[in-house]
Amino acid sequence: MQPSHLERTRRQSARRYRAEVERAWDVMTSTGQLVDDHLREHVAASWRRCLEAGVRPATQLPDVVAGGDALSERHAGNRELMLAAQNTWRLLADILSDAQSVLIVADPDGVVLDVSGNREVVDRGRELYVAPGYDWSEAGAGTNAVGTAIATGQPAEIESVEHFCSVAKVWACAAAPVRDTVDGSLVGVIDITTFGDAWHGHALALAVTTAHQIEQTLQSRDLARNVQLLKWYQANLPRWTNHALLLLDRKGRIVTSNNHAQSLFRDRQLVERMVRGASLLNVDDARSIDEQLAALPHELRAHALETYGRSGDFEGGILVLDAVRSVGTQRRRALARSPGAHDGHAAFRGIIGASPGIGKLKLRAARMARSTAPVLILGETGTGKELVARAVHAASPQAAGPFVAVNCGALTPELAASQLLGYEPGAFTGAAPRGAAGKFEQADGGTLFLDEVGELPADVQVNLLRVLQDNIVVRVGGHRERAVDVRVVAATNRDLEAAVAAGEFREDLYFRLRVLALELPPLRARSGDVALLAEAAIAALNERYGFGPKRLAPDLVEFFEQQPWPGNVRQLHAVVESMYVMAEGDRLGLADLPDEFLAGDDSAALCPPAPPPLKTMASLERDAILAHLEACGGNRSRVARALGISRSTLYRKLAEYGIG
Repeated sequence: MQPSHLERTRRQSARRYRAEVERAWDVMTSTGQLVDDHLREHVAASWRRCLEAGVRPATQLPDVVAGGDALSERHAGNRELMLAAQNTWRLLADILSDAQSVLIVADPDGVVLDVSGNREVVDRGRELYVAPGYDWSEAGAGTNAVGTAIATGQPAEIESVEHFCSVAKVWACAAAPVRDTVDGSLVGVIDITTFGDAWHGHALALAVTTAHQIEQTLQSRDLARNVQLLKWYQANLPRWTNHALLLLDRKGRIVTSNNHAQSLFRDRQLVERMVRGASLLNVDDARSIDEQLAALPHELRAHALETYGRSGDFEGGILVLDAVRSVGTQRRRALARSPGAHDGHAAFRGIIGASPGIGKLKLRAARMARSTAPVLILGETGTGKELVARAVHAASPQAAGPFVAVNCGALTPELAASQLLGYEPGAFTGAAPRGAAGKFEQADGGTLFLDEVGELPADVQVNLLRVLQDNIVVRVGGHRERAVDVRVVAATNRDLEAAVAAGEFREDLYFRLRVLALELPPLRARSGDVALLAEAAIAALNERYGFGPKRLAPDLVEFFEQQPWPGNVRQLHAVVESMYVMAEGDRLGLADLPDEFLAGDDSAALCPPAPPPLKTMASLERDAILAHLEACGGNRSRVARALGISRSTLYRKLAEYGIG
């Protein structure tokens, strides 16, 4: 399904829309003012960025920023991306070779690395600056699918008239980012560019599918490398028995560590840096490895780095660490609040999904994370409210502080206040002799996550309101005021407005908690995300159980997409885990579905209805042909012209797909 931000209003025809865009472009080039009433949202935003960057719409041409040795260096630096793209091109060749289209591979800077397609079309593209070495970032070439996908981090579709620079208005393009499946960093961009009027409505879906295929190829290659890396690490462990060891992959990310390293990071309160997949060294940094080792956190010192492999490039290695000193809490907080101390975008990479709703959610949450104002997260059970809360914390100025989670629904009315606020000695029967700090004090300097906040007893709601207003905690049974610096993130699946109206929840507390609000979409509203979530779950299960990677059969993916998932992501994870553990082979299909899952869905007995045609590259092409046949009243000559292929090719395709 095409992202909603790319849809036009129903009343606009394609011809009228193009005319309106052309008028807006004429006004912009003559007055320097942007009239964006009729522009698609992502196009208008891109035109604004181009104006602010000083891009010249009428005269600017893409520059060659990498030629000769410089281009060779870019090819070498993006070798894995290009190999994966070449492998995927074999699947696309039949679709694009007969069309006026090319497949473009660009690096994270928007520099074209490779162009594949019909030789005549490739040569034509070279004349129009679509060739290796040219800069197609927004700053270099204005609004275009490659540059806009990089600028937004989302798939982008740009029709001919929507390009910012006049030189690019002879084609239409659709592009999708290719991301590293471990840390979510941008690896490159895949673009499908079509010359002339032979633009297909399925190009964006095809670009997204292609990018996803490349990501899976890159992931498989990384997995194979890491298997060899782990074998090498195990063989070298005896040489460093009494040292803290971290195994790093070719990108300087943590693969595994020994107990000494885990203790070292825990003692130095650097546990957040020990996450698997976290980047400890930036191999792409212009600084040398030695310079980066010298710039490790002050609490650590590199003793040695034993590299893996024999090539001149860093392919991984064992980092041996010595402990130096610890820093105090105030020092950690100062570091956490300093500019650049945390990566807000990286914090949300664990939220899996490419649907428009999830994309907007991440952007909103990232903006909210910059402050310390309370956040209220709304959503059905199982939608991932705690995951979002942890991401907000990780992207916040208090990321170095603790994240303390409390399930308010599990607190008894008698003990809820003492759990949240703490208690003094003798406050109640059974109280500890020295008293105890509550959750607010435990979360000092960090984030307190109040899950199921709608279940808090009424008297505790009063206490919570005071803490939120004054940042002061008074323990149960005491009088001493304790100042706390805590950011509160609350979550509920209840309708709190209805609870307020019914007198079950304090109105003043509701508005204090809802300074910022995030509403999580249910899984059934996240078109296309089910497969991504299931694949991520399988990868995590493989790490936990080690039964080997397993693939989802296409018919299972289609079946999953049709389910209502009342338990949302939590239910999907449970079903996938059951299938992963119980299935014998490396492919999960309909036959592997748990009986209890099928039994809970009367419409999906052991023999579920046949799914609709799979949205493979071939089926996308078949759908396009059928759509054009209907639009052209069955006139095959017109269909061939509209698709940009010869009539003989069209007849071959009709026979191949069984279209009468």
